[in-house]
Amino acid sequence: MAHTPPHADEQLLLAAADWWTRLRDPHGAEATMDQWLDWTAQDERHLAAFEYVSALGERLGTLDAAARRRLLDEFAPAVAPRGPSWLPLAAAAAVLALALGTGFLLWGRFAGGAGAPVTYASATGQNRDIVLADGSQVTLGGASRLSVRYSRGERRVALEAGEAYFQVVHDARRPFEVAAGDITVRDIGTAFDVRRTGDAVAVAVTRGQVRVAGPGEAATPGRTLDAAAGQRVARDPAARMLSLGTATPEQAIGWRSDRLEFVDEPLAVVIANVNRYSRRPVRMDGDDLGGLSFTGTVRTDEIDGWLRALPQVFPLQVRMGEHAVTLSANGQAPQQR
Repeated sequence: MAHTPPHADEQLLLAAADWWTRLRDPHGAEATMDQWLDWTAQDERHLAAFEYVSALGERLGTLDAAARRRLLDEFAPAVAPRGPSWLPLAAAAAVLALALGTGFLLWGRFAGGAGAPVTYASATGQNRDIVLADGSQVTLGGASRLSVRYSRGERRVALEAGEAYFQVVHDARRPFEVAAGDITVRDIGTAFDVRRTGDAVAVAVTRGQVRVAGPGEAATPGRTLDAAAGQRVARDPAARMLSLGTATPEQAIGWRSDRLEFVDEPLAVVIANVNRYSRRPVRMDGDDLGGLSFTGTVRTDEIDGWLRALPQVFPLQVRMGEHAVTLSANGQAPQQR
C-alpha cells in the first residue's frame, strides 16, 4: 500500500481526492487543470498528497468490488495505534471508491503533473491502456516506454521506445506533442500511432490531422509534413528526411488486435518490432539480412510459425534455440546461442 504522505491531514487528503475526481470528469470545465496547477503550486504538500491519492486510485481501479472493499478496510487497522489519524485516509479512499464506482477509470498515475515527468512502461508481449488527466487515452504496445509532462502551456509526451496509439482530447490552448527521437508530432484533434524503432520513426493517422517536424528548423523543406487520416509519415534515419505515404487503420493499429502490419519495411525493423512480443529474442547473424524488404502480417500469437515460414520468402536459415532464435543467410552457419 502507498505510504501516507508526510504532514497529511484530513482536509488535505480530501482536497486531493476531490481534485483527482474532478480531473477525470468528462464534463468538467476547461479551467479545471489550470486551477489544479494553481493548487499544487501553493504548497509542496499538495502535490505529495495528490500523488498519494493517485497511487491509491490506481490500485483501486484494478480491483474488483470485493478486493476494493478489503483494501479500504485495511486503512483503519494499518494506522490504528495513531488514533483517529486513519480517518483522512479512509475518507480519501472512500471518495476514490465512489468515483470509480460511478465510472471514472484510472489505469495509471496522473500523467505529468507540475513536477518531474511520469514514466509508463509495458512488458514484452503486453499492451497497456492509460488514461491521462485531460481524458486523452494512450495504448502502449509491447516492451514500450514513454514519459509524460503537463504544464500550463503544453502537454508533452516522449516516446522513448516501442509503439503507442494516442486518442487525444483537443485543447487549442494546450498543444499535445509527442517526441520520438528527433521528430515531433503535434496533434490537431487527432488519433494517431507512433512507432519508434531505434532512429526509425513511423507515424500513422487514423483520425484528424497531425503535423510532423523532423530534425532542424520546422520550416525547412522536407522536414515538416501535415498528415491526415489514412496517411503515414516515416522518417528515414539515413536520409534524415520525412516521407509521406498511406496506411489504413487496420495497418496502423493492427497490433492492438495481435497483428503487426508491415509495408515494404527493412527486415531489421520488422524483427525489432517482433521482438517486442516474442518470448524468445530473434537475432540476425550478419548485416546482409537486415536490409531485405518485407511486406506482410505477423501475428503476435503465432510468431514461431511466421519464423519457420521465412525461408520460403527470403534466402535465410532459421535456428530455433531454447532461449533465442537465430536467422542467418543461406550458406552461413548460424552461431550457437
